[in-house]
Amino acid sequence: MGSEAQTATTFKCPVCNGNVRTGPDDVVITCTYCGGTTTIEGKAIGDHLMEDAVDAEEREEGFRKFLDKNKGMNKSLVTASHIAENRLIYVPIWTSKVKADSWYKGYKTIQVPVQKTRTVRDSEGKSRTETYTDYETGYVPVQDEIHTDTDERLLARKGAKFYGLEEYLEKISLKNTEPYNFEKIKDLEPIMLNAEIGMEESEKAVHSRVADRHRAQAKGGLTELFDCRTTTNVRGTTYLQVPFALIRYKFQGDLYKCAIDGHTGKVVFGEIPITRGQRIMYTLMGLIGTLFAGIGAEIFSWGLEAETFEMLHFGGIAAAIIGIAMALFGFKTLLMTQREKKG
Repeated sequence: MGSEAQTATTFKCPVCNGNVRTGPDDVVITCTYCGGTTTIEGKAIGDHLMEDAVDAEEREEGFRKFLDKNKGMNKSLVTASHIAENRLIYVPIWTSKVKADSWYKGYKTIQVPVQKTRTVRDSEGKSRTETYTDYETGYVPVQDEIHTDTDERLLARKGAKFYGLEEYLEKISLKNTEPYNFEKIKDLEPIMLNAEIGMEESEKAVHSRVADRHRAQAKGGLTELFDCRTTTNVRGTTYLQVPFALIRYKFQGDLYKCAIDGHTGKVVFGEIPITRGQRIMYTLMGLIGTLFAGIGAEIFSWGLEAETFEMLHFGGIAAAIIGIAMALFGFKTLLMTQREKKG
C-alpha cells in the first residue's frame, strides 16, 4: 500500500472537475465524487453496467448467518465474533461476447485387430498351425472443427489480490446487472477500483483465452495435434463494475476473513476458527481412531488364525478402516488454524 501511495497521481475528472487520486497503471477512472467514469484521456467508455449493492447491515447479517451455519460445537462463535472491517469494493470487469471457430488436424492411435498364424504342438507332440487375433497400434487421421459462442469476463486489474475474490468472480451473472448509476451506491461509500486493463487489451486477452481453450479441447481427444487455427469475433464489450465486500473479524484474539457478495450480502468464502476446545476434541478423535485401528488389525489377525471365523475378518477390516479415517481427520484438523468454508 505504501508504494501505491508514493506513485499515485492526480486525475481531474472531466465531469465534475474534481481531483481523483489514481495509480500508475490506471487506464479507466471512476471519480470518487460524482462517479463519472472515463478513460485516462477523459474519453467516454461506451456501454457501462453495474450490480447494485446492499448496505453494511445486510452484509453483516449474511456474515452472521454464515457463522451460525458453520459454528459446529462452538456455540459462542456468532455472538463473540467482533467485526473489525466491513468494506465495500467495486471491482472493474470487461465482459464480451465471443464467437470462436477453430479448425484442427491431428491423429489418434487405436488398437487394430490383426489375424496371425502360429505353429503349436498338441498333447501327442504333433505340429499344427492355428490362427489367432493380435492387436497392433494403428494411426487414424483426424480433421474436425470447434464452434462456440460464449460470454467472457476478464478482471480489469493486473494485481488485485483480495481474499475470496476469485471465488466471487465465478458467481457473477450478467442477469443481475443494470445501467451504471453512481447515485444508487454513493451513500454506501464504496471503494471504486479503477481499471488497469483497457478495452483493446482485454479483447486481445479474451481472444488468447478462447483460442487456448479450443486448442486444449482439440488436443484432448488426440495423440498428437498438428495444427489448430482459431478465429474469434469479439463483440459487445461492456465495462462492468461489481460489488465485492471483505469482512475481517476477531474471535478469541485472532483475526479471520470472509468474502461477501456485495449484491446479495451472502458469504462466498470464509474462515471459521478452530477453538482450543475443538482442538482437544480432535486430538481425542485422533487418539481414539489410532486405538480403534490397532484393535481392528488385532481382530483381523485373530481371524486369520481361526480360519473359520469370517466375521472376524470383516469386523477387523471395518474397524481398522474406521479407525484410520478417524485418526487422519482428527490429526489433520488439529494442525489447521482455521477451516475454510464456501457460503
